[in-house]
Amino acid sequence: MKTMVSLPTGSDKLLEVRTAYVDIVIKTKGKQNAGAVVNGDASSSLKVVASDIKRISVPVQEMSEEYFDHEGMAVHEFKVKPLFFEQTDYVVTIKARNGEALEFFSNSNLIEERICRVLDDDASLLSGVINFGNNVGFCDFNVAANNKTVISIRIEVYPTKVNYKEDYQEMMADINDLISESVLDFMKKTYQVFVPNHKKNEVSAVFFTVLETICSKYLQSVNRIVAVPHHKLVTIHEVVPHYKARRTDSNSEKWLQKHPEYIRKGGTRILAERVLSVRKQITYDTQENRLVKFMLRSTIRHIDDFLKRYIKSTQKPERSILDKAYRIKRELQRILASSFLADVSEYSAAQSMSLVFGMAPGYRELYKYYLMLQNGISVGGDIFRMSVRETAQLYEYWCFIKLYAILKERYELKSPDIIKVDRKGVTVDLVKGKPSKITFVNTQIDERFYLTYNPSEAKTQTVHQRPDNVLELEKRGSKNAYKYVFDAKYRIEMNPDSSFYPDTKPGPKVDDINTMHRYRDSIVYENPDSRFTFEKTMFGAYILFPYAEEEVYKNHRFYRSIESVNIGGLPFLPSATSLVTKLLDDLITDSPESAFERATLPAGMEERIRTVDWNKRDVLIGLVTDSDHLQLFLKSKLYWTRRFDKVNLPIRYVALYEKGSGIRYYGELISYSQRKRSQLPGASKHSSKDYHVFEVLQWHELPEIITMEESGPNPVAYTNYFLLSTAKTYSELRLRNEADYRFFIELKRRTDPRILDEEGSTAFEFGETKVLIESDMIHIIRDGSIVKSENVAEFNKHPNATFRMLQSCMSKLS
Repeated sequence: MKTMVSLPTGSDKLLEVRTAYVDIVIKTKGKQNAGAVVNGDASSSLKVVASDIKRISVPVQEMSEEYFDHEGMAVHEFKVKPLFFEQTDYVVTIKARNGEALEFFSNSNLIEERICRVLDDDASLLSGVINFGNNVGFCDFNVAANNKTVISIRIEVYPTKVNYKEDYQEMMADINDLISESVLDFMKKTYQVFVPNHKKNEVSAVFFTVLETICSKYLQSVNRIVAVPHHKLVTIHEVVPHYKARRTDSNSEKWLQKHPEYIRKGGTRILAERVLSVRKQITYDTQENRLVKFMLRSTIRHIDDFLKRYIKSTQKPERSILDKAYRIKRELQRILASSFLADVSEYSAAQSMSLVFGMAPGYRELYKYYLMLQNGISVGGDIFRMSVRETAQLYEYWCFIKLYAILKERYELKSPDIIKVDRKGVTVDLVKGKPSKITFVNTQIDERFYLTYNPSEAKTQTVHQRPDNVLELEKRGSKNAYKYVFDAKYRIEMNPDSSFYPDTKPGPKVDDINTMHRYRDSIVYENPDSRFTFEKTMFGAYILFPYAEEEVYKNHRFYRSIESVNIGGLPFLPSATSLVTKLLDDLITDSPESAFERATLPAGMEERIRTVDWNKRDVLIGLVTDSDHLQLFLKSKLYWTRRFDKVNLPIRYVALYEKGSGIRYYGELISYSQRKRSQLPGASKHSSKDYHVFEVLQWHELPEIITMEESGPNPVAYTNYFLLSTAKTYSELRLRNEADYRFFIELKRRTDPRILDEEGSTAFEFGETKVLIESDMIHIIRDGSIVKSENVAEFNKHPNATFRMLQSCMSKLS
């Protein structure tokens, strides 16, 4: 007689099962995992299959009715609170009641190897300490006596750092969705010819796991096709009596010429008794529908193959799995037999996939889901696996895929390197230890950047480094590549100890932060053109770790450290992506100057890079009134003007402003003098007015003409060489200092600011917002009122952080 017993509160026993043949006890070893991320109402599955059960002791929440399998063994299914967790030790004891020799086996080799005999000469007592590592999901315990299974227990292992029923399942869904979307995008762009492949999928478990995941969507897309199928109009020729013919064409005339026996003379007329008639008819027998039919038949063959292998591979196939497989098969067979597909011809791969599969509803989705089922698509790293899964590896895959998805949503995808085509078909190539690179374009500023999984950073002077994910940015106006490490770490310091941990709140592990320092400082490349020879390529390194409380974490020391030294940690889960998204956007929209300032520089480097003397306005911009004067200046290597104040000397460069066009030519000044106009080229002999004359070594063309959005100098103006070499418009030449320039560059990467001509200050305007930079303050102005201010000295000291603080205010205003 079976009895149910609830285990006492505080007991170290998690499960106790007693039968007529064997007793099994599973206990916790030490402290049960209290830091696991589990919802209060979470429930876990527990299944016990045995004969002659005497007692089951378990903290039951809900129990199903007892039923019997096809071998007559009793089946009990329970809903219990989560009992088993990853990275936790458990003691398992198994004892035979009648002294029979026992054997233990499991679907996990990691577990099976741990359970063994307590005494070498006594096979009736088995015991061991098991640990699931980072594996979560279902795990089976099976005990056999005399080559016959006497008890089977299926438990559910929970992760400790992510929420199993939410984050974990969403990670799996994100991976599935991205893989299918990437493959479909690739196929649409390359128009690959679809070739039938009858080769059996060697990993049938993979096939059925994917089929289970997408079953409802797969059938939904098929039903949508059946409801609104693709069709085309075809021309039908048939021989009919003349009175039934409604339409004829040139083929009808040719037919009559070959069949004169149907022609007779009737008085003055020539009549045809029978003719070749023409009519238009809708047909569903298209290449696209033939491919649909092939897909459904192929899926049925795969289900049959899976059923055959599954039944053969296990002594007790699960009824729920068999029922689901048979149900899907029956539904596909029904659709094939009762819909228009029954009259569709067989598929042949004579044509490329048409736009119907790229555009038409139903067809597009079916093709995507079918690709996921086929042998031609392999997912490196075993992303799809049945039962127990390695959560640390899954988290690493998910981090890359989620970074990819975030960037793909905001920027233009150029080349997904994770999608490859070879003789095996289309491959989603995401494998631990193998680099995969994806290219994006920020179309707003026309800059490329790259996301790389497992990049090989071998060019170090010490040891080989391989971070998980690297974001590499190209910046206009800079020859350098700016790289940032986003390293996935499935670890978290849940209960920080103040004796060694620098914060009181949960966060990344200290040794993982040290690893980020190593990545940033040890990955260098040899630059023969640099006086320093070896230069760092990593400008920042960040840990991605599984933690959901983003608002709480914003005050964590390892989050604030990103702003100060560009090393730290970021929580990253399906429910927590905002901080990572913000940092990605910040890094991509950074100007080269801001990107450079994120790096921690050696002492004394700041003075070396601040080479621009903003007080010097040593470039003279001179008006050129017409093309004749321009040719005179270019040919003589001179520029002259009557209006010039010697107080503006010394002048190092002269730039020519062509009226109505812009600034194109400039030259380095070699001499200054005053002459009569008669002494200058193209003047009459009687011209005696005095002119200031500037002689240049050589006229050069700027890479891009500096355009004029307003009137130019009349006749001269002044700027510095740095602005002359970087400006795109004339108004940029009036920027007064580094703060003006830095603020303008950051604004320009995000919007289209207009520079206003303000007396003694610089002002930028975009939309309804105005930024006024005075000698000591920066003001954000809206509707004539100051809504935010910041000190210029603070901006010069921390330009990146100060701009982002002001930007948040500007974003709210817009």
